[in-house]
Amino acid sequence: MPESLIESLGGPNGIWWLAGGYFSMVLAERIYVALKGLRYDDGDALCSVGLNLISSLLNVIFAGVLPFAAYVLLYDNARLFTLDSLWMAIPLAFLINELAYYAEHRISHRVGLFWAFHTIHHSSNAFNHTTAARAFFLDGQLKGLFGLTAALIGIGPVVYLAVAAVKNLYGIWNHASYVGHLGWMERVFATPRIHKVHHANQPKYIDKNYSQVLTIWDRIFGSFEPYDDAEPPVVGLVSPVYDNNPLTAQFVGFKQLWARMKTAERWPDRLAYLWRPPEWSHDGVCRSDCPKYKREMIAAG
Repeated sequence: MPESLIESLGGPNGIWWLAGGYFSMVLAERIYVALKGLRYDDGDALCSVGLNLISSLLNVIFAGVLPFAAYVLLYDNARLFTLDSLWMAIPLAFLINELAYYAEHRISHRVGLFWAFHTIHHSSNAFNHTTAARAFFLDGQLKGLFGLTAALIGIGPVVYLAVAAVKNLYGIWNHASYVGHLGWMERVFATPRIHKVHHANQPKYIDKNYSQVLTIWDRIFGSFEPYDDAEPPVVGLVSPVYDNNPLTAQFVGFKQLWARMKTAERWPDRLAYLWRPPEWSHDGVCRSDCPKYKREMIAAG
């Protein structure tokens, strides 16, 4: 990766690379689907694009600045080494970012409040490039915190952001609706079919395949699930949402969280929903949005 390209991806132009990549892939996919005469939910897609624009704007104004500022502060004042060699810095940045992405993503599925942030990404009943950037602006912020390790070992901010940008472009591509089986690549990479598993609502697929590019962390930590042709993934939440208004759809996770909290009379039980897994309930009753596994009842203990 040439230094000039790294500076472009990791600098102020990085957002334009991501925006250009996103909208180019969205447009190309829409044309492909139209030419093939395949089904495409334009209402859902427009909602995803709207949610992307809202979260991107709020990130620029509020949340997105803080992780970058913390990274620069640590790199300038507390780094243990200085990795000037791109041959070392780029692979290490990739591995750290990939692990940070995995850890943050898994927490987002297993902690009630963070699942409320992340629910919006899974609320689409379609799987295509528009879904890739369907997000709430507070979702994914832990990734920046976990990535601070890269600053401590001396990976420059521009290099780390450039690697993250390339990985995010890959993350847009792996939501493609038009890519089929890729053979051996599905054993190594989070291909569109492998990532579609992550978006499915069947018990065997839920909380699987968290990684962005490689499947290594899913395999190490036991969260990998292959695509089963006998049971194709059905995309969407366990309790599907059909709200295509981005102004209201962005709060679907909070609505579901509050609905679960209201089932408890005691405030200690209500607050437990903020840090307990989404399928947990204070009374052990498995309600409409909690059957994440084959168990009929979820213990309260």
